[in-house]
Formats: sequence, structure tokens, C-alpha cells
Amino acid sequence: MVFETYLISLNDSISPTEVEHILKTLTSLGGNVNMVVKRSIIASFDSVQVDIMRKKPGFKLVGGINFKGRKVRKIVKRQL
Repeated sequence: MVFETYLISLNDSISPTEVEHILKTLTSLGGNVNMVVKRSIIASFDSVQVDIMRKKPGFKLVGGINFKGRKVRKIVKRQL
């Protein structure tokens, strides 16, 4: 049981009512909706719930994403 962030891609033919139902399902499972853009949703929810979400009609893709950035090398300018 790990709380992870997922990218959810929706079918092009999905209706606004179906999108609303998906969002309600996400929140009822204890998930958080981070962002909704056109036909994509970024949401955080328990990894156990992934199979439940994949079975919903209108889904094209559900995949985990990671926002942890790469380490940036620190540049120090030394004064002589």
C-alpha cells in the first residue's frame, strides 16, 4: 500500500459526465486530484487501487510518474 502519483490518460470520446464520475471515484478511494488538463489527469492514490481505476470505462492509460528531479550540480564562483 503505497501512495503514488499517476498519469491518467482518457479516451478522446469520453463525455464530461464520465470524467466527473472518474474524479469522484478517485476522491472516494482516498486519492487526490493534482491536475486536470484536457484528456489527462494527474492524481495521487494508493497503488492497490490501480486495478480498480484501470477497469473504469474511458481510460486509455494509467501509469506511475515521478516528480523527483535530478540532482543539479552546484556551481560556485570563487573570487580571487
